[in-house]
Amino acid sequence: MARERLPAILAPDANGVPTLVDPQPLVLRAVWVSQLDFENRLPALQARLSNPDCPLFLVMPSPDGPPYRSGYWFTFVSLLNGMPWSDGRTSHHGYTLKRYSALTNASSSGLLNDAQQGRLGYFVTGDAGDSALWRVSRLETDALGLCVFTLSPVRIAADLPAADFAGLKDGPLSAELAQQYDDLCRSAVQHGYRDVVTKARNIVEGLVAARLRLQGLPASDKLFEDLKQVKQLLDGPARNARDWTDLEYHLCHKIRLLHGYTHLGNAEQAGALRPELALTVVEDLAFLLTAWGFVRNK
Repeated sequence: MARERLPAILAPDANGVPTLVDPQPLVLRAVWVSQLDFENRLPALQARLSNPDCPLFLVMPSPDGPPYRSGYWFTFVSLLNGMPWSDGRTSHHGYTLKRYSALTNASSSGLLNDAQQGRLGYFVTGDAGDSALWRVSRLETDALGLCVFTLSPVRIAADLPAADFAGLKDGPLSAELAQQYDDLCRSAVQHGYRDVVTKARNIVEGLVAARLRLQGLPASDKLFEDLKQVKQLLDGPARNARDWTDLEYHLCHKIRLLHGYTHLGNAEQAGALRPELALTVVEDLAFLLTAWGFVRNK
């Protein structure tokens, strides 16, 4: 009768016999991605998390404290058939085990090549349907030559509110903004940070123009030009803080400027746009939607 595969972590004892680790460590499926091709490869990497031979990350507490975590990264080597193993008291025989190897400073790895260039990259952990993104904050080598990673979470700074654009009294515009916002929410969950910035900019551009028109003012539907008019309102003698505030104006400009970093023709700026910075537009947009009354009451 075929042996069931053991869902547990084993390590060789002094005699080389795979032995149950007690207590069992926290181990996550984890794939690494270079920061140079982060977004292009992210969908494929998330799908790879479902691969039964996906690399694993053994999690340990970080000396930096929460929310950081440290650990070792293991890649799949081979299947071992008909293997014995021990739980520390009883020997078992005839099992199929998976052998993994920890990354060392002597390993041949694109990760280590990038690290030597100062580009530590990211880990995607979890599974294909519910993944988390972690930036490699530090890479060290322990006394045994094993690579020790310290990771920090790349998180969305705010919960995405339920948006409601019905107050615009413009059916086609409301529908378009709602679709853009739904796309932004999906991209945020999938860590598609460039698309998040693009959608945030599109939404803000539409809302700034619409709010100007609601005030009886002309609008160009171009964010840069329309923000010039907002600036004139803020600086003019008839300033009305209920319509616009300095913070709203500057957050709109921040979203516009970050969008410039997503242009494919601007490679130098594009490389400077890290996911951590890009995803801050979610917080900015949430603030603007709330301040302008486009959040659905719960």
